[in-house]
Order: sequence, then C-alpha cells, then structure tokens
Amino acid sequence: MANEIYNTSWWGTALDTARTAGTNPDFFGSQFKLLTSEQDNLVRNGNFATDSDWTLGSGWSYGDGKVTKSGTDLSYLTQSSLTSVVGKTYRVKASITNVTTGNVRIDNFTSGTVYTSDTEVDVTFTATTANVFRFLGWNGFDGSIDNVSVQLVRCDLDQIEAKKCLADWIHTTALKDLNN
Repeated sequence: MANEIYNTSWWGTALDTARTAGTNPDFFGSQFKLLTSEQDNLVRNGNFATDSDWTLGSGWSYGDGKVTKSGTDLSYLTQSSLTSVVGKTYRVKASITNVTTGNVRIDNFTSGTVYTSDTEVDVTFTATTANVFRFLGWNGFDGSIDNVSVQLVRCDLDQIEAKKCLADWIHTTALKDLNN
C-alpha cells in the first residue's frame, strides 16, 4: 500500500489572500469574526438615532443623529453600561465634527488624547483600569460626536498564526490510499 501525504492546511494562504484583498477570508463563518477585531459594537446607540442609552451632562444634547455640546461647562457624555475590563484590548472609533472651540477626549477609557478639531477617531488600547466609557468636553467645547463604536480586539490577521488561535483543529494532515 502506497500512501501520499496531503497537507490540508490552507490557513496561511487564506490569510494572505484576505490581507491583500482587504477582506476577511470566507471560511469557518463566524469563527473568523470571533478571532479578529471585527467584533460587535459594545456601545448602545452609537449612531444617536434615539435619545437613549447615554447620560448627557451639562451642555450636551441629542439632535440630527448625533450629540452636540455647547457651553462653557466641563461635562461628560457617558455610556454607563460599558465598562472596560483590565487587560482587554479595545478599538474605539468616533466622528468628532463641527468643532468651533474647546477640547474633547475619550475619558477614563483610553490614554486621554485631546481633540480640538474635526477628526475621525480610531484608537486601540489595552485597559489598565476598569472605567466607564465617556467623553469629556471642556474649555468651552462646542462640537458634535457621532458614529461611536467600541469593539473588543482579540487577534489581528497578522497575529492569528503566531498565536495559534485555532492551530489544533485547522492544521491537519490526511493520508490518501493510492491502491484504491
């Protein structure tokens, strides 16, 4: 009986193809989604479609699918239902627009980068403390926030093989009986 060994591992090829094409490889359905940073949004009502899920401090208001702050008061825009977990990595995205004065930052959840003009926030960090997710507007911040998302980051495309997230059941070897 002659046997031919086939390495049925195509994981690396699928990742390289996905990285080049800028897409996720189409295998194992939701399993790949669970491994990558493309997690569900942990923020409720991040597009501000309704007047709910956020605690508005002084000067913050809902309107036109976003929240806007005007006024000189230092105050928070808070999502109390979302608290960071120490040691977990998160990706935070938000649109900060219509800024005319003052400062805003993502407070007690990231390193506290200060934003003073219109920008698309896209930061990744590992939590060192357990804190509620909130924005802090001060120094007369006058501007709007929209499209807020916070995602748990598990593995990056480039980290999957190195971390062997699924190595035990993806890399297999098959034998083919050449006599049959």
